[in-house]
Amino acid sequence: LLNLIDTNQTVYSLLKDCPYSIFSKMIVTQFKPKHFFLNQGEHHDYVYIVVTGEIKIFVSEENGREILLDIYREGNFIGEQEAFLEAPYSASIENITECLVIKIPNKSFIEWVHLDSNCNQRLIKSLCEQMYELTNRAAKYSLSTVKEQVITTILDLKRSRKIIDKKLLIQSVSATSRSVYRVLSELEYLGLIIVDPKTITIINEEKLRMERKKI
Repeated sequence: LLNLIDTNQTVYSLLKDCPYSIFSKMIVTQFKPKHFFLNQGEHHDYVYIVVTGEIKIFVSEENGREILLDIYREGNFIGEQEAFLEAPYSASIENITECLVIKIPNKSFIEWVHLDSNCNQRLIKSLCEQMYELTNRAAKYSLSTVKEQVITTILDLKRSRKIIDKKLLIQSVSATSRSVYRVLSELEYLGLIIVDPKTITIINEEKLRMERKKI
């Protein structure tokens, strides 16, 4: 943990004023892809801070379909709301890539927030960012057509990832898989994207954006 503080600016800025009584209870843990998993509906004993890697936040429907809510990266908190509410997780957590996290017992995390104004401010900012993202996502689901959602999600994933994962795209759109595949086939026919078994490649981003404006 001391090495992370020396080498990672995000970790340093978050922990610089952390009391030693809290700091001493933090544990750094590394996970291989898909080895960090926390189930929605269950109580968990730790709050996590993402140091490296990508972690998807999603909910599951009764039929087994997963709906992607967000992808967390460096600096994001996991489980902070549930720690304060003493509630079960409202969503499931799974790492997409290899990741490094700092885990803190729930009670220690709450004490840290009360004692450290820097942590308090970072937490408030993080919660505001989550609410902002969820509001935008709700608007996309309720007001946009399936085609708009697909194109917007492709562009969003392109901005944050080198490879556009088709499974993540399907999980991000509020529609049946069949409807998503129909739109993907249309966009591929128009020469805007290439759809492979696991990935999507943008061929003409400018025309893809123009196609969204036509809707």
